[in-house]
Amino acid sequence: MNQDGVSVAVEGDIEDRISVLPRNVIDCILELLPIKEAAKTCTLSKSWRYIWSELPKLVLYYEFCDELIDESESKFREVVDGIMLLHMGKIVQFDLDVRVEDLASYTAIDRWVLYVTRNSVKKLHLRISNIDDRSYALPPCVFHCSTLTQLKLARCSFKPPDSFRGFPNLVTLRLASVTFSEHCVIKAPLLANLTLNCCDGMQYLNIVSPVLKSLYVCYPHSYIALNCFMNCKNLRDLGLVFSKVVNNPKHDHRSTLMKLLDSLPALEVLLLDSLFIELLSADVVLSSAPPFILNCLQKLSLSVDFGKLGHSSCVLQLIKCSPNLSELKIRVKGTDDNVEAFVKCLMTPDCLQLPLNKLEYVSFYGFASPNCVQAFAMLFIFQAPSLLRIFIEQPIGTKSSKDLSDLPRASSKVELVIR
Repeated sequence: MNQDGVSVAVEGDIEDRISVLPRNVIDCILELLPIKEAAKTCTLSKSWRYIWSELPKLVLYYEFCDELIDESESKFREVVDGIMLLHMGKIVQFDLDVRVEDLASYTAIDRWVLYVTRNSVKKLHLRISNIDDRSYALPPCVFHCSTLTQLKLARCSFKPPDSFRGFPNLVTLRLASVTFSEHCVIKAPLLANLTLNCCDGMQYLNIVSPVLKSLYVCYPHSYIALNCFMNCKNLRDLGLVFSKVVNNPKHDHRSTLMKLLDSLPALEVLLLDSLFIELLSADVVLSSAPPFILNCLQKLSLSVDFGKLGHSSCVLQLIKCSPNLSELKIRVKGTDDNVEAFVKCLMTPDCLQLPLNKLEYVSFYGFASPNCVQAFAMLFIFQAPSLLRIFIEQPIGTKSSKDLSDLPRASSKVELVIR
């Protein structure tokens, strides 16, 4: 204690506040560190010697693996083998993100995956890249792991053994650049979240999940039968982003999409790219009765070509189908070539009676069709009494033909943001 009565710490009297933390808190701290740094904590004291080796989450980031592979792939395999050998207890989560060239590394990865699946792994994340783009074939032990609740795969080949009966406890499945080479039925009674991104061979895929809540299909490289999701009555979040619709003579894409949307009574979030707007815009007539009603839809995100009048009509029809819509996001494409026809469409009696009472947020992204965007924004300013914010993205230096800030507004709280 000094002259002022203030306590002063001296050497050997410094309190170790980290070591006295609850074990679960210490685990959370170490899990935020790269595995290399977490392992260094074994030198702190005797009580810290084995803590890192008991972590339930084993995460091998790309940077960690790449640093070892820069020395040699054999060095990489040796180090990871050592980590597996030293680990004690269950492995709840195993992440491996690596780019390899030597096929011997595939054998080592099989060994590591077998080890974690035998240790009741719940979350398995694999991203295996190869310089020759050879896909890593998942070992059979993955398909026999009944404890899995989350499976994320990238750049893998998905070929279940004949004995595969599904994933009984799987809740989340995310597949990116995964290849299906033959007919595959995935039974997952608890599956709630499914993302399929840039996958091949999806025409062979059939997923059985009655409780599915979130589905995103992005840029499939092959035909996918959306009708396999018709029975997902609990689906709340749907995103479809395709670069093209792969032809199938036995499949009417527009009819299937209409039936799918009509079969989702609980849908709350919908994302459609311009390809699906093109499909839905065929024979769209705004004054006709909506083809389906999305009573629960709250968020709608669309990619729209305002240069095509059919796209504009389709957007208006989707809004008409969604009486409880609160948020609308539009990624704008196209030109202002049809702006006069577009404005004329907006002035029709049916368009002026759109259900906009719940709409709060509207956003326009992209630098295309500025006059069509302005006309559309005016519609919401005039008619949406609950509107809180309109955001419009436009190129620097662009001047609006009309100052939207001076327009009479249906909502006194609306904020207009133009950037």
